[in-house]
Amino acid sequence: MMQAWQGCHRNFAILRCRGELHLESMASRKARPVILALAVLALIASAAFYRSRQNSVRTVRTAKAERQDIRASIVTNGKAEPVVFREVSAELEGEVTQLPVREGDKVRLGQKLAELSQQQLASERAQARAELAEAENALRLLRQGGTATQISELRAQLDLARREREEAAKLVAQNERLVERGAVARVELEQSRTRLAKAETDLSVLEEKWQRRSDPEELARAEARVQAARAALNLAEFRIRSMTVVAPQDGVVYSIAARAGDHVNRGDVLARVGDVARIRVRVFVDEPDLGRVAMGQVVLLRWDGLPGREWKGAVERLPAEVKELESRTVGEVACTVENPSGELLPNMNLNVEIVTESKSAVLVVPREAVSGRGADQAVFVVRDGTLVRQAVQTGILSPTRAEIVQGVNEGDVVALTGDVPLEEGMRVAESSD
Repeated sequence: MMQAWQGCHRNFAILRCRGELHLESMASRKARPVILALAVLALIASAAFYRSRQNSVRTVRTAKAERQDIRASIVTNGKAEPVVFREVSAELEGEVTQLPVREGDKVRLGQKLAELSQQQLASERAQARAELAEAENALRLLRQGGTATQISELRAQLDLARREREEAAKLVAQNERLVERGAVARVELEQSRTRLAKAETDLSVLEEKWQRRSDPEELARAEARVQAARAALNLAEFRIRSMTVVAPQDGVVYSIAARAGDHVNRGDVLARVGDVARIRVRVFVDEPDLGRVAMGQVVLLRWDGLPGREWKGAVERLPAEVKELESRTVGEVACTVENPSGELLPNMNLNVEIVTESKSAVLVVPREAVSGRGADQAVFVVRDGTLVRQAVQTGILSPTRAEIVQGVNEGDVVALTGDVPLEEGMRVAESSD
């Protein structure tokens, strides 16, 4: 109202000045009464406008200063992931032929997650089995001295050689007696002795051959061949088993990176399996807000899929760096929450509120009632239907409310900003809508 009154004075002064200048420049002073009359009319009109403003009543929204709990917080978003999880990778190169699980499925340790195919593995295993069988048979024969037929033939040769030696020895003894009596010629004795020497030589050769059936060096070579063949078969069996990818732990499949028909290489990640009883949330805090975050602050989590449901955690790790996230520069703050019912699933996008400060039972007003910044903050208090500008000092500011430290009393009615500009001295009617 004061501003309107001052405006009227300024208008009148301008008109009067212009009128005087104009009158002095006129050749005749007869027009001065007309100009003065116009100035008086302008003054009367301004005063009437001011009185109409003073007497008009504007409807504004209002609220009472009340004692409530208040908290300052950082509102942002985050992504859930298991605290304990394992990546499942392909052991070998191959083609994905089966994917019997889907994302979100609960699995048990050892349950099949995927099946790969590699055509040559079956033939490699068959060849390894054949080589092992051959090596084991050779070792067995070597240990027993050969085949049954070979052993039988050698034994028969030994028996025959022993009989030949005995007969030759008997003949030598007989011819020696006969030579002493002169019954036979000495040449026959020498012939019998030659026969005996040959029989003893043949028997010695066969006995040595019988003893050499299990030669240590040859036996060692045969055993090494068996071990190599068995290792080759084990490798072939392992490669075939590796074609079946199984869950490394109990949990939930929360990421599948392959589809049936895909060709994967050794080491490629096929899926991730995690325990969802405890969930870690990576909270993305914008760079300007990072200075307000501290260890242990309360973190409130909400999910649009379950309105009204809230999970509570605490800041347990501060960011080590900032990075680009789409159009934002953020730091990752970590917190962990218990999730026994499994409502929170990996990769969920969550609404996050980090409580940076809180107070109980303090005087608050709606934040939209406070105008200005810093030391120039004020509210419009409604007193006897008139707005009175009151300087205030604020404390905690939440998205919807402001703590009033000084300047307003409990129960005071304050006006809220809206379509009607608020002015000192304005007459108002209260509305809670």
